[in-house]
Parts: sequence; C-alpha cells; structure tokens
Amino acid sequence: MRAGGRSAGGQGAALIALLAGLATAGWPMAAGAAAPIAAVEADRQALVQGLQAQYEVALIRERKIADDRETELIATLESRLKAARVQADAAKGDARAANAALALARADYANLAGQIAQKDPATATDVAVYHAQAEGDAAQASPAKLAALQRFADGDRIGAWPIIDALIGEEMKTAAADQQARDLRRLGSLRDVMRVHGEATTADVLDLYDKAAALDPSHFKTQIDRARLARDLGELSRARSAAAEAAQVATTDQERATAQRVIGEVAGAQHDFVVARQAFDDALATFNRLAANDPAPLMQGNVASVLQDKGDLLVLTGDYTAARDAFSDSLAIRRKLADASPTDAVLQDAVTSAYQRLGDLDEKLGDLKGARGDFDAGLAIRQRLSAADPTNTDLQYYTSAFMRRLGDLAAKQGDFAAARKAYEDCLAIRQRLSTADPSSAQLKSAVALDLEDLAGVAFSQNDLATARADYDQCLAIRRRLVAADPTNAAMQQLVLRALARAARVAGADVSWQDVAAQYAKIEKAGQLTPGDEKVLEALRFHGLAEGL
Repeated sequence: MRAGGRSAGGQGAALIALLAGLATAGWPMAAGAAAPIAAVEADRQALVQGLQAQYEVALIRERKIADDRETELIATLESRLKAARVQADAAKGDARAANAALALARADYANLAGQIAQKDPATATDVAVYHAQAEGDAAQASPAKLAALQRFADGDRIGAWPIIDALIGEEMKTAAADQQARDLRRLGSLRDVMRVHGEATTADVLDLYDKAAALDPSHFKTQIDRARLARDLGELSRARSAAAEAAQVATTDQERATAQRVIGEVAGAQHDFVVARQAFDDALATFNRLAANDPAPLMQGNVASVLQDKGDLLVLTGDYTAARDAFSDSLAIRRKLADASPTDAVLQDAVTSAYQRLGDLDEKLGDLKGARGDFDAGLAIRQRLSAADPTNTDLQYYTSAFMRRLGDLAAKQGDFAAARKAYEDCLAIRQRLSTADPSSAQLKSAVALDLEDLAGVAFSQNDLATARADYDQCLAIRRRLVAADPTNAAMQQLVLRALARAARVAGADVSWQDVAAQYAKIEKAGQLTPGDEKVLEALRFHGLAEGL
C-alpha cells in the first residue's frame, strides 16, 4: 500500500445505501419495456442482490479472500456482466433474450460473490451490517439516479460517475448537513472503487471525504480514511491531524486502537519516534486484550500488524535486536493463521509482509543468504496472488517491492546485470501505476527509489552519464514531494541520501555544499538518524563538516 489497503468496506455500502430506495421505487427493464408488478419486484430483488455482490467483491479483493481459481472466476464473470450489459443496451425490437442474458450474468456474479464472502466470518458480518444499514436507509430515488447507479454496478463506472455526481449534487443543495455528509461519504466510497481500477486519483477521493468530515467530524471511518489517503499523498501533517480526530471520536476499544496505530504510522514517518512508539504500544496492548477474548483471525491479525509496525520503527531507531523480535513474533502469528487456512488468500498474503521485513533486516545485518530466502518466499506468494487478480493494483505494487529487494541483493553481490534487470522490471510497474494515479506521493516516491537504484548500478559500472541522468530524475521527484510537505522527515532523509550519492558522480549538478546544506537542515530540525553518520563522514572528508 502503500501504507494499510483502502476503503473497500465503504464501497459496497455506498452502492447498497444509495440503491436501497428500490424498496419503494420500481426499476425499468434494461431495454425500457414496461413490466407487470410481479416482474418489477423481481427486478428490484435482483438489483439489490447485484449491488450487495459489488460490496462483497470489494471486500473479497481488499482482504484477498478468494483463492486463485475463485479470483479468475470473478474476473470472468465481471467481463461477462459488462458484455451482457452492453448487449442489453444495444438490443432493438424484442430484447427479451438480451435482458435474460443480463439477468443471468448478474445472478451468477452475485451468487459467486456471496459464496466466497461467506467463507470469512468477518466479511459475512460486515455484509450483514451494511445490508441492515441499507434497509434502514431506504428512500425514494429518481429513475435517472437508479439507471446511473445500475450502470455503475454493471461495470461502466466512468460513464456512470458524472451522472451520479450531478444528481446527488443537485439533491444536496436542499439537504440538511447530516444528509449532505452521508451523501459525500457515499460518493467518496464510489470514487474509491474507481481509484482501485485506475479511474480516479487518491486526491479525488480525499476531497470528498474532507468535505464530509467538515460537515460531520464525528464519523470515525471518515477520519481514518482521510488519514490514510493523506498519508498516501505524502501530506503527513494533514494525515496526523485526521488521525488525531479519529482518536477523539472513537467510541470502541477497537476504534481507539486503530486510531493509535495510524497515529504511530504517521508520527514514525515524521520521525517523531517518542509519540510513534507510545502509540504503537497503546494499540498493541488493546489489540492483545481484544485478541485474548476473541481468537478470530481478524483480531490476531491486528496484533501481528502492530508488531510489524513497531518493528519498522525499531529499525529506524537502530534497535535491530528488538526489531527482529517484533518481526519474528508477527511472522509466527501469521504463519499459524495461514497454516490453519491454506486456501485463505488474505492470510497467505499477510505472511509476505513479515518475510519482507525480516529479509530487509537480514540484508541490513549482512546475512544476504537469509535475506534471499525471505525475499524469494515472499515474491513467490505475491506473484501467484497478482497473477490470479491482474487488475489489482495494490498487489502489483507489493510484488514490485520484492523485485526491488532482489535487485539490491544482486547489486551487493556484484551481479549488476541481474540487479539492473530487477530494478527495471520494478520501475516499469511503478511508473505505470503512478501514471494511473498521478496524485499518489507514495507511487512517486517509489519511482524515485527505483531511479536511485538504477543510478547506483550505472555508477558501479562507470556509466556516469546514465548515473547523472537517473540521479537528476530521482532528485527532481523528491524535491517536489518535500516542497509539498516540508514536515515529511523521511522524505527529507531521502533527499539527503540522493544528494550524497549524486555528488560522487563526476560532472554532476549536485555539489557537496548542497549535501552539507541539506544535512544542516535536518540537524536543525532534530531529525538526524544513525545512518546519517556516513554522510557526515563524507562531509568531513570534503572539509565541509565544520559546525555540523
């Protein structure tokens, strides 16, 4: 994720809540033919079922519940549903055959989604909650809105969105503030579905949630979504503010622990290590207590996730022994859960996160053989999951992370050809994802990292022209990101690292004076890390360490 998956729970809820008005409004046939009352009721039931399926599939994708066969079947039925919709819309004259094919495609899709969702108790519970919410939120809906929402539900999201946005926007003009907030949350959830498919940006979604929060700041999930989306944009001050709001409005222990975890993640990225550690400790204590009373995989997974976050923080502060303990404890929990449910894609994928962290730590400590074993194991799982769900952009990003790490190992072992191949493959994925979501700071930062890696390989091979060009592109991206959020301590560190590496290259536009200025800025902010000692040594060598 780029830090924690995003908003799938609200995606289906928005669809259901917006269309729950079908209980009191008829639904036209696809070809516009009149239907007797019994047929209208049947259409209403089929539509509600289909919209619930959209919600279930959103959860299935986010939580990776489906196995390979089921994931492929979902994709097949989605394509069939879209094609049937196009054929029904294009039908002329007697459209009964086209309508029948569309009805069958919707039913098959809904049946499969329901079967898969029921495998996971937490998902089944969420489906029931959102369905009850939809029933209670039933209201009249105009034929135009119903038609647009059905178009969205049948897969034509790009075509449906401007109509839905305009219709709900018109309704909001005369609605009370609380209703406007609900409408904005629903629009945000629909927009987030589009973002997952590369049809909207992170900024598009966050804008809607910001507007909803301004009208109703007490809605916990909105505040958490705002924090996570702002973090993805690289706007850490904004993310931390939203996380703090979430903590203030939390009403359950699980909500309070979730808010503390997000505060820890953002504070850690800002190098506010004291606050981050306390937040993680608070979240871990609460999740451990909840898990002791509820051994369900979801609760145990929460404990494993916070242990992993805490391990990341301990690596940043140089406490590698404690970090290994945290990562190992996290892996032990995740392996136990995955072994108990070998066909559960969610639990299998969670294991890869622990492999990645342990591999990173092994590499940092010089155990390259151990690191390769961890990375190979994680990559095999991620590639299998991504191949089964080729439109899942998050899985593509997570897969690229292992490619990059294997490139790092090859570079350290002097196999620069293998390193370049791994880095180029990684860069190709991330550039494509960044182009599809140009507002994502996380993806821009990932592209910059790959360019820095390629520059390092070129420098090692004495290809100085390529090294200069790649470092220049890397620095340009990082400077834009840090200009957008100067409080992002992690990005300030990455700028320093790129400056120090670029300054080594003969003919570079970067000087060691530039490196010294960036080092001084970070030192003044009190955000130096143990790794900065190497930069200081280089500055001493060049006679530029006085006063630092």
